[in-house]
Amino acid sequence: MDAANAPILMKEALTLTSVGINSEFINFTHVTMESDKYICVRETSPQSSVVVIDMNLPMQPLRRPITAESAIMNPDSRILALKGTFKYFDFTRVPGATQDHLQIFNIELKTKVKAHQMPEEVVFWKWISATKVALVTQTSVYHWSIEGK
Repeated sequence: MDAANAPILMKEALTLTSVGINSEFINFTHVTMESDKYICVRETSPQSSVVVIDMNLPMQPLRRPITAESAIMNPDSRILALKGTFKYFDFTRVPGATQDHLQIFNIELKTKVKAHQMPEEVVFWKWISATKVALVTQTSVYHWSIEGK
């Protein structure tokens, strides 16, 4: 079957190494894509940082010095959610901690939108809409809205 008649057309949109991402961080534990608008990469060396690539401006990645165990971009807007075992939300790692601290930031306004300490470890999380994050633990599923208190 030739490419013109193929059921799926593949087209490379971006090479992450071309925007300064080290190839050791191009894997499922460091890269997330919640939509076709943003790619989020967690780097752990030479210093911990989160890189947000806006696919409308892919050659202008936004790099912030942030330590997180997971980072996901809102599918519609420049809102970043971070998850990790941190103490008092100051990004100091707590050895042996099993509770996850969650934070949501508005990148454009440079403000924290919300923060929450989960009573147990979050094993999976995902934006399910522009305003809600689904959180899955070993025993429960939660929806966390960025709206309201």
